Amino acid sequence: MTHFLKDKKYKSKISDKDFDILFSGKKKRIENPVFGESSRDYIEMNIFNTNGNFLESIRLNEVKEHIDTEGRFKINPGIVMRRNGYFSGDYDIEFNFLREIAGSNQTILIDEKNKIYTGEYDVLIDGRIVKKGTTKELKELDYKYYVEDISSDKKEVRLATLPIKNERYKQEFSSLVETQAAIYPKVIGQDVLNFDNPTDNPPSTEFVLNNNSNIQLDKSLIGGELIINDAFEIMDLSDLGAENDGFSIFLQNKGGKQNNFGNFQAGHSNINFGDKNNLSTKQDFTNYCFQDLAIDDGDGSGKADKLSDIAVELKADMGDASSGRSFLGGAYIMGYKTAKTHGFPFELKTTISDLDNIEYLSPELTIKIKGIDLVSGDEFESTFSPKFYGNGTKGTIPIPEFHKRYGGLYSAEFNLTFELNGTRRGLTIYRPNFFAVMPDYKISNEDTQPAIDFTRQGFNY
Repeated sequence: MTHFLKDKKYKSKISDKDFDILFSGKKKRIENPVFGESSRDYIEMNIFNTNGNFLESIRLNEVKEHIDTEGRFKINPGIVMRRNGYFSGDYDIEFNFLREIAGSNQTILIDEKNKIYTGEYDVLIDGRIVKKGTTKELKELDYKYYVEDISSDKKEVRLATLPIKNERYKQEFSSLVETQAAIYPKVIGQDVLNFDNPTDNPPSTEFVLNNNSNIQLDKSLIGGELIINDAFEIMDLSDLGAENDGFSIFLQNKGGKQNNFGNFQAGHSNINFGDKNNLSTKQDFTNYCFQDLAIDDGDGSGKADKLSDIAVELKADMGDASSGRSFLGGAYIMGYKTAKTHGFPFELKTTISDLDNIEYLSPELTIKIKGIDLVSGDEFESTFSPKFYGNGTKGTIPIPEFHKRYGGLYSAEFNLTFELNGTRRGLTIYRPNFFAVMPDYKISNEDTQPAIDFTRQGFNY
């Protein structure tokens, strides 16, 4: 048999002291909005034994299920209790009709930085909670605020926050002092506004919320204020990752001839495609790596074949030539004369369409190249800032002029930075082993050795 509580003071979850402080005996009607129309309304059903000992609190979230067509509440406590394992006996019950203005009755986990943790976790044998697969300990807290102080006349209370670093938590706490409470979705970031005609000029100002929105807009909000945080999206970069930085960097054809091997011809000098496809034959190495580099001062016929022989032999020594290391890590290859005269021409093309929007943020492009002399091991770097004008940006990377004797292998770091809402943001495009400069090679004298040494070292990078 179920009894409804009459003497609330002596059958409550709170202590007598706190009850006397907090309970005023006054009743307040909720008028705006009507109870049950807010997504944060819920019914709390508390169960006690006949001696007044608290047993359990059951939360009924779907308030509208307990409202009939005439707007009256109809709750069958027997059904609710049986669903929760109470099948017989005498109990006292109370119903509280509540609205979450801030916080909730749920517990959360926070990490060492006091930020809410929503990932997987393990519970150790000693009861400690850690991030799954690690020893990083998590702390369990109630998602609530606490009464820090009560005035002597019992008319004011001072609330304080727990050490939780979370934007929604702070927003809810701030809204407690406002005349009208702010409405937030259950999960920050899940509610998206869909504008009717976002491509219009000027853009449309009419919008609807997603069909599965956690926010319900009803007549009770008429005359209120809707505040939209982060109301527009500059770009969707969700596809960016370690394997895809969104940009492809091509060898720019500056009006010259670009053949099937990907060679860039500038006068009599080429930039060769290199060993990007795991070359295996002498002819492939000649065509893709060493041919027409103009790396000697004279006729020097046969130089490309000589270096190709060395490359094929070394790759064969690594086992299956088709699956071995790429020569120079697959870098583009040029002779020192091309490097000195023309530099390295590049073209940036986006593979994620939203990256085109960076152009409208007036970004700054900085390119840093880091080189290494494969023969001596010396390292060197330089930085310059060409203009960035969006997808298809072209430019030329200037290269130091001291490669005649020993050459060099370069990596390139492209840094794009822009300002958005007063914050400097950016992204880095990194290309290791981007291009290489072959040293001078005279097949008939002692200057042969640096180019040979350079080639032999080329499979170590």
